[in-house]
Amino acid sequence: MKLTKRSAVAGAVVAAAATACAIAAGPAAADSADPTVGDTVRYVFFSDTHVNESLAWYDAYDDMQTMSRPSLPTRSKDRKTWSGSITVTSRSTYQFTGSSFQTSGHYAACRTYVNGVLVSEDSSTGRYAMAFC
Repeated sequence: MKLTKRSAVAGAVVAAAATACAIAAGPAAADSADPTVGDTVRYVFFSDTHVNESLAWYDAYDDMQTMSRPSLPTRSKDRKTWSGSITVTSRSTYQFTGSSFQTSGHYAACRTYVNGVLVSEDSSTGRYAMAFC
């Protein structure tokens, strides 16, 4: 009989300790440094021209996608730059995040966000400039 009571008390103590740890830790937050399944990756591109040379990025399955002569759909209010973005929701345990962009003009820039956090950016100027994020 004593063995049963001790087992029940020990089980209750372990359960209470586990509950206290779970409450103190709170829900896990997504890590922007190591994206994984379900995380959102957004690639943003900027140029001084509407139609550009090339674009490459990793998709939700870590496959490199490419686009020739990409058109950036959004013109800035000052009408000096164009921009566009590609958003993927990761389906990979170890999500690659990377992109390259080449302008047909003289200005290229890119930014990479993971779960809304800026993790990479680059810009360059010059004829057929390239940016790597």
